[in-house]
Amino acid sequence: MSRALSLARLKKFHSNLLTKLLAKYNMKTKKQEARSKKLILFDAHAIIHRAYHALPEFATSSGEPTGALYGLSAMLLKIIGELKPDFMVACFDLPGPTHRHVAYEAYKAGRVKADDNLITQLERAKDIFTAFGIPIYSHPGFEADDIIGTVVYKLKKDKETEIIIASGDMDALQLIDDKKVQVYTLKKGINDTIFYDEKKMIERFGFAPKLLVDYKGLRGDPSDNIVGVKGIGEKTATSLITTFGTVENIYKALKKKDNTYKKAGINERVKNLLLENEEEALFSKQLATIRIDAPINFVLPPLWQDNLDVEKLLNLFQELEFRTMGERVKNLLSSRGVENSSLFIEDNEQNGDSNVSVLSSAENQEIKELCLALWVIDSNFSNPTLEEVYRFTKTNNVKDARSVIESELDKRKARYVFEEIEKPIMKVVEEMNKRGIKI
Repeated sequence: MSRALSLARLKKFHSNLLTKLLAKYNMKTKKQEARSKKLILFDAHAIIHRAYHALPEFATSSGEPTGALYGLSAMLLKIIGELKPDFMVACFDLPGPTHRHVAYEAYKAGRVKADDNLITQLERAKDIFTAFGIPIYSHPGFEADDIIGTVVYKLKKDKETEIIIASGDMDALQLIDDKKVQVYTLKKGINDTIFYDEKKMIERFGFAPKLLVDYKGLRGDPSDNIVGVKGIGEKTATSLITTFGTVENIYKALKKKDNTYKKAGINERVKNLLLENEEEALFSKQLATIRIDAPINFVLPPLWQDNLDVEKLLNLFQELEFRTMGERVKNLLSSRGVENSSLFIEDNEQNGDSNVSVLSSAENQEIKELCLALWVIDSNFSNPTLEEVYRFTKTNNVKDARSVIESELDKRKARYVFEEIEKPIMKVVEEMNKRGIKI
């Protein structure tokens, strides 16, 4: 048998492995068909913006900024692991003014211009969503919120699909509909999350989700430069909304001659503020309202795992130098039911591949040494595999991989550590792993 393990054989193994994994995952999915399907809608801009400010400014060795991308990847894996979605869709803002800017030139005028590193990562994030098999929707003149609102509206009559909006923006709370539409939002950083359904929304704010836009019509929203009614604070706005409901109902009560408004505890000062700023209140409500008519041709995508490109995703994580992310992806997928995912030889023998022979002990040893050398070169590879050696060296056989590894050992002045410290104790460590150690 040739000492060079061909890339074709390695790819065949991973193809077989992935087929097993997805088949077992799909078996679980079929068993769950009786339950409603779960769709995750990502407000990509909000999540990436939050991750950018929550994490350090990571960068690759070539200088590409990656902090926000790392946070996005971590959140995707967290959501897949915890929420177990059937479908996933990413919604993006596009550069340029939106319909809100057209209606109100000062919309979001108070916001600091986005850093160039953030802009770069917003665009690069599309590669991550694509590798995960997640379709992307956007449209000029509409914000991601509007795209999400439109999808929610289109699926309003679909009783079989449960929707979860993943966002770092509280505006999405207005779309909550009992447990049909819920919001999974970032409370702090990227790890502290909170789930909002209708009950949780009422507990937090004191009114139903659909009245959030009325609240903003009165209170305003400084983050978006929505002015509301100046002089009306959080407490007064909440009291007005819980008493009368919509902004329109508030003004109907104010204009009645029976002084209904006084029974609700509205004094003359508040009454005058409201009457003097009726136009601003109604306009602010309009600005805060998420549109449900974005001109997109939305269709429910295939099951996310059917579109998942593991090879592309692992290559992308290697390119971004996310050393542990690849392992986390494998662990997540393996948790779906694939056993012995690392047993290259056994997998091929079980599949009856007569063209694959068992590796000799010398060949096995050479592979082990290459994996150990990769760990010496870069300890972020906690337990390197042959696949990771090939990815790192950008080769497809052991001979070429060894040449690159040898060069890297010299380049990084790590040969002494490998040859004189780590390599001599390989067998000892293997025995320790097999037998354990007495304490």
